[in-house]
Amino acid sequence: MKMITYLIVSAMFFNSCNSNNEPAYTKLQTDIYEINNQYFYKEKVHTYLIELKDKVLLFDIPTYSEEIEKFILSFDKPAFAIISHGSCGISDGTKWQEKIGLKVYAHKADINHPWLKMKPNVLFTEMPNFADNIEVIYTPGHSAGAICVLEKNSKTLFSGDTFYGNKKGEVIDFSQESQSDYENLDNRMASCRKLLEYDFINVYPFHYEIINGNGKERLSEYMKNR
Repeated sequence: MKMITYLIVSAMFFNSCNSNNEPAYTKLQTDIYEINNQYFYKEKVHTYLIELKDKVLLFDIPTYSEEIEKFILSFDKPAFAIISHGSCGISDGTKWQEKIGLKVYAHKADINHPWLKMKPNVLFTEMPNFADNIEVIYTPGHSAGAICVLEKNSKTLFSGDTFYGNKKGEVIDFSQESQSDYENLDNRMASCRKLLEYDFINVYPFHYEIINGNGKERLSEYMKNR
């Protein structure tokens, strides 16, 4: 009985440490942060904040909390967001728009995406220009309006769900995954080939694992003979 009680108390303590004591963000590198404790239908995912000279840019939209709001406002700069694909247009985006005036960008091709739960401020077809060190890249496939963002100074590619890594640092074979109606595998492969034309080393995805230091090499290996 004592052992059962000890295990229950230990589990409660462990869970509280992981869920309540984790900070709102982690600094990944200069001017780039990950927003912590983000989940998409109970699966842990990644959302990011990039500090620019005159604004902060969110890549995908975090779940609303006062702690994250304080973090974003601490930069004392206008807040913008760009969603990697329609699924990332979560309903909390509306709350962020109301709370801090977040200006949300999404590709127009995803306006009818079945998972889009908010109304973006800007629907674009021409890639928006947020800063000299930021390039928005159109990468259709996972959705018709999927995009990636390249931060040129750090050579970091924010890949959304265009591709992503596993715990070994390899690109997960997304061609073996079930395909939704809004996906096009041929277009996704073409987008990955297009990304190999860009200079990046780090890959920060929405789902699964970050790839640090050799992201382009790993994508090149995956794309061989495809």
